[in-house]
Amino acid sequence: MKLGLIQICGSNNVEHNLNKIEPLLRQAAEQGAQLVLLPENFALMPNHSAEKLANQERQGQGKVQAWLSRVSAELNIWIVAGSFPIQSDDIKRPYARCLIYNSQGQLDSYYDKIHLFDVAVSEQEQYLESADTQAGEQPQIIEVAGLKIGISICYDLRFPELYRYFQSQGVELALVPSAFTYKTGQAHWELLLKTRAVENLFFVAAANQTGIHANGRQTYGHSLAIDPWGKVLASLEAEEGLLVVNIEQSKLATIRRRFPAHLHRKI
Repeated sequence: MKLGLIQICGSNNVEHNLNKIEPLLRQAAEQGAQLVLLPENFALMPNHSAEKLANQERQGQGKVQAWLSRVSAELNIWIVAGSFPIQSDDIKRPYARCLIYNSQGQLDSYYDKIHLFDVAVSEQEQYLESADTQAGEQPQIIEVAGLKIGISICYDLRFPELYRYFQSQGVELALVPSAFTYKTGQAHWELLLKTRAVENLFFVAAANQTGIHANGRQTYGHSLAIDPWGKVLASLEAEEGLLVVNIEQSKLATIRRRFPAHLHRKI
């Protein structure tokens, strides 16, 4: 399967972000991508919680969801749309929802981010995502072009039990749309992605935000795809852009046959 990864420096202007992403989606389709992954906060990198609440949508309604439906159908591609605020039963805390559209423009499924980013990167850089986001509860696995795919978002990457669950369910590719901070990205981004790939013997692909955003947050970029042996198949650096990479199921089968660590678990 050909997979596209899109990396942008998102803003707090939804139209601006969608207009930036659409030409990259068209390029991905022209290059034969069957599925394209957008980063976390792909349509909105809010300056504050009020902007998130002002732009949130009801499930099945709104301009962002209409855009995703139109573009996926028009380009005949699957889109795994990073995350966007979708109303929950808590009026002050929408879900960070990854919306998944099939190549006919229909909503296939969605995933609500389970692990929320409540951390102090430094004394000056602190986050409390749970203050304005409702956590999800259920993992999500989809199937595209015969490939089983596990969906996760950014901070989920630090919780190996989620990816071990994917492995136990036969997942062959884990997707990680992200807005990974610059400091934590420098320290842990590639390390964590490679670890999740190697310990579970599946492909991992991550589309990240990049650059300095209007809210002052700096994200790391370096979107990439990694094979089950930990080899980086393709990557970007700090620039906005597109990667298209081939996910070879035959390679995964060969590695798992020769090195069947997934069958040797004792605990």
